[in-house]
Amino acid sequence: MTIENSDTEVFRSGHDIRSTVFVWGTALLVWFFSYSIIASSGPLGERLLGAFIVFLIGSIAPGLWLTTSYRMTSGSLYLRSGVFHKELKLRDIREVTYTKERGGFSFAFSRQALHIEVDGSDRGYRVSPIDRHRFVEVLQRRCDNLAISGE
Repeated sequence: MTIENSDTEVFRSGHDIRSTVFVWGTALLVWFFSYSIIASSGPLGERLLGAFIVFLIGSIAPGLWLTTSYRMTSGSLYLRSGVFHKELKLRDIREVTYTKERGGFSFAFSRQALHIEVDGSDRGYRVSPIDRHRFVEVLQRRCDNLAISGE
């Protein structure tokens, strides 16, 4: 989904079945442990505190999964996933590759991703916008000398 506001466009992250099952399956398992702590014996206050801490830990992956997005302005690409944020200057982006491989610092929850290479980063960044072709089209329009490979 793309939201347009003057020169800013926001792209939501795509999610594949594998990441969905992993994120939500792990969260449900951890949340079950939270319930088990409450059901165990011991002082109620300690059980509630323990359950709350475990519940928060189990909420990390779903929080990342739900909040991952990419905002493109006239000068920067902002990657966001939960509390993790990264600003990439458009002038520093040198190549975008359509990929299904893992690698680089990932702001992606789908194997159908884009690998973005940036000056000053030897590993690059993975993103998985729902509409990859539109994302690349907008990026290409805003970046000088952008190389595109794959697909």
